[in-house]
Order: sequence, then C-alpha cells, then structure tokens
Amino acid sequence: MKHKTPREIAVDDQLRAAGAEGAQWLAAAGWGPPVKVPLQHAAKWQQETRARMLAAQQDESCTWCDHLLDGGPQPVVVHAEHPTHLICRACSINARPRRTCLDCGKPADSKSALDGREDVFMGAVAIYTRLRCVACFRGDPLRGTFGSGL
Repeated sequence: MKHKTPREIAVDDQLRAAGAEGAQWLAAAGWGPPVKVPLQHAAKWQQETRARMLAAQQDESCTWCDHLLDGGPQPVVVHAEHPTHLICRACSINARPRRTCLDCGKPADSKSALDGREDVFMGAVAIYTRLRCVACFRGDPLRGTFGSGL
C-alpha cells in the first residue's frame, strides 16, 4: 500500500467532502440519498456523458465555469447535452430554462426540478444530469432512467 503525503490526504479529504456536499444538495432538492449503480448497469446516456466528459479531461478540451476556480473542491455539474463543459451548481440552476431535451434536441422548457423530467446520477464529485421536454418525457417517462436505454 502506497504511503500518502499530507497533501494527498488533504486533497482526498476535500474530494470526499465535495462528494458529500453534492449528495446533500441532491437530497435537499428532493432526489433522496444516492443509490450505488455499477457503471455497466447505468443507462446509455449516463455512460456516454461520463465517457465524453472524461475524454475531454484527458485531451484537455474540457472547459468550466469560472465559479469552479473559487475555493477548494466542490461538486461539479455535467449537463448531458454539453458534457465537455463543467459547471457549478448555481450555473446549472441558472441554465435550466435554456437547456435542450437530450432525446429530441428541442428546448426542454423546464422551470424547476419539481417538474420531474430531469434524470440525475452522481459520480465521486460530479453530478450528471439530463433534461427532457414534456413530449419526450410523456412518451416514455422511464426511457433511459435505468439500465441500457438511451
């Protein structure tokens, strides 16, 4: 087992705290406590969003909002329609009225998480979300929420 430096221990602690903060934020928003799902059992959109975000980090094409540069580690939000741009929670909330439906590409036209048309999953410190328009959601409300669907 590798001995960690005090810096590595501090970063690990901050990342754990950021993950806990993200889980608390989701629970306060009505999502309840996180449920662990192995990546291979995640919905296709979840796997693709995560893969595109990680690839953008690897090739350094990933962008982020300036708020993520303030302070220490914090939860990061990844919108499925723009997985190469990482944002803070406030920017995610502010973007909601302008987000597009991941299924059809039309405006999702969502004013609040209370409309129930947003799917969310959480990684260690990243919160991945997709939003769907009323028509796509009504057509198949569980499509891509679990398992291998889009």
